[in-house]
Amino acid sequence: MIREPDEHRTAAASTARRATAAIACVLLLCTVLLAACGAAAAPSRQIALTTSAHPVSDTGSLALASSSEPACGPATARTAAATALLAAQRIYRLELTSSEVSADRREVQDYQPLVSALAGADTAGVEQAVTKLVYSGTHIVRLRVVRAGHVLADVGGPYIIAPVSGSIRAAGRTLATYVLSVQDDLGYVKLEKRYVGVPMLLRRGTSRIQLEGEIPPGTTIPYSGPVSYRGGRFQAVSFTATAFPEGPLTVTLLVPLPPSSLGCGSVRVLEAGRIAQTMWRRYMLVSGSPATYAKGAQQLTGALVYVRSPSGHQVAGSTGAGPRKIPDSGAVRYRGRTYTVTSFPSSTASGQVRVYVLLAS
Repeated sequence: MIREPDEHRTAAASTARRATAAIACVLLLCTVLLAACGAAAAPSRQIALTTSAHPVSDTGSLALASSSEPACGPATARTAAATALLAAQRIYRLELTSSEVSADRREVQDYQPLVSALAGADTAGVEQAVTKLVYSGTHIVRLRVVRAGHVLADVGGPYIIAPVSGSIRAAGRTLATYVLSVQDDLGYVKLEKRYVGVPMLLRRGTSRIQLEGEIPPGTTIPYSGPVSYRGGRFQAVSFTATAFPEGPLTVTLLVPLPPSSLGCGSVRVLEAGRIAQTMWRRYMLVSGSPATYAKGAQQLTGALVYVRSPSGHQVAGSTGAGPRKIPDSGAVRYRGRTYTVTSFPSSTASGQVRVYVLLAS
């Protein structure tokens, strides 16, 4: 689960623990330590690929080498869209499976005031306990408790996504079931905008969920296919999430299109680099650490990510030491695999750096 200080608009968001939540406080990561090896340099060009809502400011354009691979052509749109879609899905999955979600589930299941109220058929006590859970330091934004098909309590915001469920038990018997969520719709949209950085919208059936900052009402957006939007060319791509307490919620992204003259491998790494660059700007804005950034960027893009000084000193990396030398663009052999590289320059409080994004070919 990825958290930021202002990501919720529900009543639960007013509690002190959301005001002080740190950026990217929990990331589900596997760190793989790899041996160093050499790198091959290649001529490169700079490509600026942004949406109108997220122009490049304090970072330079992405470097991408000329490639001998055939042009991606008609597959360009779906190739770029697949990378962005994977990142958006990974953000959503964190709202279902992070260690914080597991901790909140245990707290609900073990919360003695709630267990006691259920065991004693104390309806008022159940409501009080559920309210306390939502407003007292958990990450829960909505919690519903049900027994025999009857809702005993349902507390939290109105527009909630990513529900998880379980049972509340005592003395070997099930007292009730529950559904909880740690994310609302606007919170998810904010996370997607700050880390994936593309226009998006949410739909339940054929009805759009109106959210501030989304694609304006009246704009026709397909579930998939080419789109012209605000003077740019995009590919619409969608996946199905879950609304609270149940039912499908369609998430649609508009992914900007790179040149179709690029090879498909270059398209993939360029899109991963665009996402990594969007994340970098956000992390630097809130003074996030390069180490946390590198691991988070790898988690969302599937790429290896390294932050290095102009001298080549590694400031942070998603997999430990990383390659001995990484070209600004082109290809690098690492641990027996070939990676396509893109990168961009930026700065930190400690000085100039370059961020490298390596995607397996």
